[in-house]
Amino acid sequence: MKPRKYPYSGKIRIIKKELPRFVRLGDFAFNSNLVKHIDKIRQVKPNETLIRFKIPKLFMTYEEETFKVRLRIDKVVKILNQY
Repeated sequence: MKPRKYPYSGKIRIIKKELPRFVRLGDFAFNSNLVKHIDKIRQVKPNETLIRFKIPKLFMTYEEETFKVRLRIDKVVKILNQY
């Protein structure tokens, strides 16, 4: 093959960066990496669901977070199963 006459034309190459994906549940959103740390999902009222995260820390300890979502449990599970 014949080499190009001007090999460096100054064309800018696009570097794609992967942005974090967020899961949106009602008025609450979290990073999709936290889906694997969900411990319990419990329906409190007809349109309220509690989600409990157990996020691991150093030396076999966990940080527990509980969030209230204003959706039915079947909708919450359907959304979470996509991730």
